[in-house]
Amino acid sequence: MKKKTYFQLALLFILFNYFVVINAVAVEYSLDIDENTNWIWRVDEFDEDKYDEIFEGYSIEARPDADFKKDDQQQIKVTDIDTREKKWVISYDRWDYTDNTDDFSGPPDDEKIKTVYKDPKDQADDIIELEDIANMWIVPTPYVNYIEEFRDEFDISGIDVSVEDDKLIAKNSIEPLPAAYEIELSYGDDGLAEKIEYIDENGDTFIKIVLLREEIPGYNLFLIILLFCGVISLIIWRKRSYFQNN
Repeated sequence: MKKKTYFQLALLFILFNYFVVINAVAVEYSLDIDENTNWIWRVDEFDEDKYDEIFEGYSIEARPDADFKKDDQQQIKVTDIDTREKKWVISYDRWDYTDNTDDFSGPPDDEKIKTVYKDPKDQADDIIELEDIANMWIVPTPYVNYIEEFRDEFDISGIDVSVEDDKLIAKNSIEPLPAAYEIELSYGDDGLAEKIEYIDENGDTFIKIVLLREEIPGYNLFLIILLFCGVISLIIWRKRSYFQNN
């Protein structure tokens, strides 16, 4: 009987340590984007009156940049990704929001650099004010693990951070506020923000910016051209075979 009890205790000890080790293994994050990739975001909603009403009491520095109107589009093109020990440094060209997408064929308006930290704690420590959350338009993958760990490590007085499914949500929590609002970022599988929303205290969206996934990155365009050439070659081969056999 004692041998059986010792065996059961030993088995429980082994299983306990197994699960502890498994859960203690840190997730290895990666940046799931490529150089020479174009992205376009479009302003789907913009209530200028609501924007002015909410941010009337905020300083200029604390307001989100809203130099656009509904249906304007912005383009970003990644030019370089520098992988370092604790972070990725992304260089990119940016074309400002415009209602004329022909502008995207010209030179960019800015050359920018963005830092994405490999450790969610480092990313959390980089946040100073609420508007910094909106700048997290790219996060490492698996993105759900990343934003959940970011939430757990986030510890800034006055800002509440939460996660719902694929959304990272942040809002001010100090009273009294000039006006309450929250920022929601919804991510795709590659960690790219597919939707950025500003929502008032009544739950109404007054800014919504969406990623146009139908835009074809350069490497996908190459694959499409290659596939097209393959189909044409197959058609020609089948026609030749048909005429040779008839």
